[in-house]
Amino acid sequence: QASSITVCPATLPLATTASKLRKLCGARGGMTDMMPGMMSPSLNPSRVPQPEKYVERIGAFCLDGADFQAVRPLEAAPDKVKNFSDVSRPEMIRSLCHSHVPGWKAFPEEELAIDQICEGLSNQLFKVHLDKESTGVIPCVLFRVYGKDVATLYDGEQELNIFKTLSKYQIAPKMYANGDGWRIEEWHFAVPLKTKYMRNPSILTQVASQLARLHKLSSRSDFPREILEMMPASTDRLQRWVDGCETAAAKLHQSNTCPETARRLATMNIEDIVAERDWLRKFVLEDDQKIRGSGLDVVFSHNDAQENNILQTHYGLRFIDFEYSSMDYQAYDIANYFCECTIDYTADKYPFYSLSLSDFPSEWEQRLFCAIYLSEYLESKVTLEDSSVTLLLQRVNRFTLMSHYLWTVWSVIRAPQACTFNEFDFLNYAQARWDTYMRTKRTLLEAQEKAKKARPRGWSDASFSSDRRAPALSSSSRQKKGPYVLGGALTAGGVLLGAAAVVVVTRLLRR
Repeated sequence: QASSITVCPATLPLATTASKLRKLCGARGGMTDMMPGMMSPSLNPSRVPQPEKYVERIGAFCLDGADFQAVRPLEAAPDKVKNFSDVSRPEMIRSLCHSHVPGWKAFPEEELAIDQICEGLSNQLFKVHLDKESTGVIPCVLFRVYGKDVATLYDGEQELNIFKTLSKYQIAPKMYANGDGWRIEEWHFAVPLKTKYMRNPSILTQVASQLARLHKLSSRSDFPREILEMMPASTDRLQRWVDGCETAAAKLHQSNTCPETARRLATMNIEDIVAERDWLRKFVLEDDQKIRGSGLDVVFSHNDAQENNILQTHYGLRFIDFEYSSMDYQAYDIANYFCECTIDYTADKYPFYSLSLSDFPSEWEQRLFCAIYLSEYLESKVTLEDSSVTLLLQRVNRFTLMSHYLWTVWSVIRAPQACTFNEFDFLNYAQARWDTYMRTKRTLLEAQEKAKKARPRGWSDASFSSDRRAPALSSSSRQKKGPYVLGGALTAGGVLLGAAAVVVVTRLLRR
């Protein structure tokens, strides 16, 4: 049943040391540049946050005393964070939560504490909780503020519909209230998965099985038809996001506020990125064997499985943040997870992420992942050596290009928009993903060409593709076919004559 899928609940912070928090807020314009009088007298910017509050420490793959993510009192955040939207001000968040969270009207608004979770590149995230211990009431909720201009990236109404569906299936968190640009969600005890653990076999196998269960969700008889009939997201985004990329690049050029931005856009060459769209659309879908589980099944997909969107709980790993979820080709989710193994978004120094291409899963790790995935998805035992694993991996390799490409244009779209919590350099990130795309494309095409030259003589060009097909005879082979046919016919005739002679002799002896 879908309710058994441990894919869930809200983004949560990890503990952080006071010194690192001061460094984070000071370095990015936090406590050090807040001016007295710019905040409500009822708010206390010196309040020490409790990042470990309502966070469960679980197992070996969680809090290890280093690389903590940070939270900070919203009152101590710079003005650009509080001016991110109409509902990002502490007073507004406090008022909305006080009004909509069951049981909180019994407490004064001043007893609600708000901590900003310093993560998330699309939305702002806040932990809102009662400052004093109370029993019998909801102690903590997640307040989500949607990013600006998200309509370019996803349909807000569609996202809400998907969230409600997943909440009904007990996959997404419970929703207490929502409005224009905001949502109050259930809080769950958990810690986010760190990038350095994403390739651990224990983690790989859990993610693979959870992803397969999520992909089977759309096969439910009660799955909403309006979601089921959606166009595959990667195909749709190739059109919408690339168009949005052109618009955002033009907007950055017209703003003319930073010569460095114009130089970097010129270096990226947006025209080349846009021109790549048609080739990529054809490349990822060609040579379809139409075999279930080969990578092109259109299933309900997460589409953003990365470290901050995977939680560790007592009940296993869970996915969160479904704003990019939709119907899509199954190979995309797998390819995207492999790509995300190389990127760490918790870096606290410019450009606030790190990329290590050497951390891409090895061939053995990829086969392990796909074997576990198919065993769950097909509900049948699949081993690492199975040909179905090879077939799926061939498609996944193609969709790694789709992952790099879509996040490249996504980053250009986000560049002129307001920041969510830091100075994450979207253009730097776009350039990194585009460079990786071009490098991966060259490697894939060279591997295909090398395999094509190494194939047995007599195979036609049509017989070679990323999917296995039966060899086709060449014209020279067909010309050599005659003598073999003649020899076979003579041999068969000889056998028949011999058998007839034996029959005749036997009859004569009986007389």
